Amino acid sequence: MKKILALLLSLAMIFSLAAGCSSEKKDTAKEPEATEAPAESEATEAPEEAEEPEDAEPAEGEAEAEAEGEAEDEAEEPVEAVTLKMNVTTGETSVWQVAANTFKELVEERTNGRYKIDIYPNEQLSSGDMTKGVEMLFTGVTDLDIHSVMNMTTVEEKLSVMTMPWLFPNGYDSVDEYLLHGEGGEALKDLIRSKGAEPLALGENGFRQITNNVRPIVTPDDMKGLKIRIPSNNMYISLFQKLGADPSSMAFSEVFSALQQGTIDGQENPYDTIRSGAIQEVQKYMTIWNYSYDAIALSASGKVWDSLSDEDKEIFTAAAEEACAKEVEESRKMDSEIIQQFKDEGLEITELTPEQIAVFQEAVAPLYDEYRDIIGDDLFAAFGYTFAD
Repeated sequence: MKKILALLLSLAMIFSLAAGCSSEKKDTAKEPEATEAPAESEATEAPEEAEEPEDAEPAEGEAEAEAEGEAEDEAEEPVEAVTLKMNVTTGETSVWQVAANTFKELVEERTNGRYKIDIYPNEQLSSGDMTKGVEMLFTGVTDLDIHSVMNMTTVEEKLSVMTMPWLFPNGYDSVDEYLLHGEGGEALKDLIRSKGAEPLALGENGFRQITNNVRPIVTPDDMKGLKIRIPSNNMYISLFQKLGADPSSMAFSEVFSALQQGTIDGQENPYDTIRSGAIQEVQKYMTIWNYSYDAIALSASGKVWDSLSDEDKEIFTAAAEEACAKEVEESRKMDSEIIQQFKDEGLEITELTPEQIAVFQEAVAPLYDEYRDIIGDDLFAAFGYTFAD
């Protein structure tokens, strides 16, 4: 009996151990499920991580939009234009304004508005004083300038070569050959440049004619005793004295009232200058004698010229050349129109013949010898004039 009880106890213990092992196996089988729980947690967090690129995309878009906005702001930011002042001797109705306005338009267009040019006619910047106006150009007080080359003789007397009496025997053909398209014009530019300004191009003021209120001028004797206003030019003073006149210099802005009041008897100027100053309204007689030619120079002060880039220097020079070429064309077209206008307004006009002109030439011939040393043979030769000896 005891053996049977011992056997039963042994079997019970075996079954108990077996059950314990089975339970441990079941527990260990459940451990992977426990480790999967965090995996399920990561899976639920994955959408949150997937949302991060969505958050990043708006940030990137905002950055691009911001960059584009900044680029637009920079592109739209206006460039501050450099304003240059241009002094012009004659009034707004003068053909000189063709050169001034064309130059302004071309420069402003070709520099895309980086330069702006303000034009001041009637010597406004120099209070009507041409001599002062020339000085202001060479000292850099004014930026741009259109002056008669003849007026520049106060700075460089050699420039008088262009205005010597009857230097151009064939009229405008000689002017084109020696001055506007020849060696003489380049020589004048070099002289102006040597004094500190930059001559961008040469235009035309034209041949100078004489007007007065006393009598028609046909011979040198008709000049005697006449009070004639002339510009500030030593050669002109000597010339008119040789013809027996009484020359005096004054600002062009004062000429109209001086003629009206009888302070002077007459004056001399190219057709367009006479018209722009309404001189024909206070004069009775005009003699066409083409005694002296006058060019105009469109110049920049040395200060302005030195401040320009090489590219802008090319723009300014090309614009000036085009502007002056247009002015020359318009000036020559207007000559006959102005003469007819003067006749219609009652001005008595006398046109001298070549034989009559020859008498005046003989009277002033000594001027060439007087100015030979001042101007020099080479400069005379550049204009086609040579001395006999």
